[in-house]
Amino acid sequence: MDGKHIDLNNCIITVCRSRWGSTLKNTKSNKTRKFSFSSELAAALRPLVEGRNPDDPLFLSPEGERLDPDNFVKRALKPVLEKLGLEGGTHAFRHGAATLMDELNVPMKVRQSRLGHVDPETTLNYSHIVGEDDRKLSASMGKLFAQVYASCANVAV
Repeated sequence: MDGKHIDLNNCIITVCRSRWGSTLKNTKSNKTRKFSFSSELAAALRPLVEGRNPDDPLFLSPEGERLDPDNFVKRALKPVLEKLGLEGGTHAFRHGAATLMDELNVPMKVRQSRLGHVDPETTLNYSHIVGEDDRKLSASMGKLFAQVYASCANVAV
């Protein structure tokens, strides 16, 4: 990611490349995606973007060099995942975003666009919901099984 893909004034990011191993290439669909981000994120990104050459990488090593993608993941992103109690690699951020969008009832078209999925089924597979309906079901089943267990516990074998 470099600075020219971040529009701080309009809070829009453009995604036109992805990483596969240590190689940067076009996205799978060869389709550029644009989506908004919060003013809070814009404020956090401002020191990384303003006053720099737009072609410079966004994330640099302490020596001012482009971070190797694996080192960036290891040094910057993995600690965030661990702090959040999430396992896995950077893909966990995509699954987390999909789950949050699902919980917020974001329209499927918006979710697909942000994640870059053509097929809505793929997008649905990214969500990991334990919602209110699931919790109600568990509570009801727990009560039912507790009653069954209590009645069976009184039966002599």
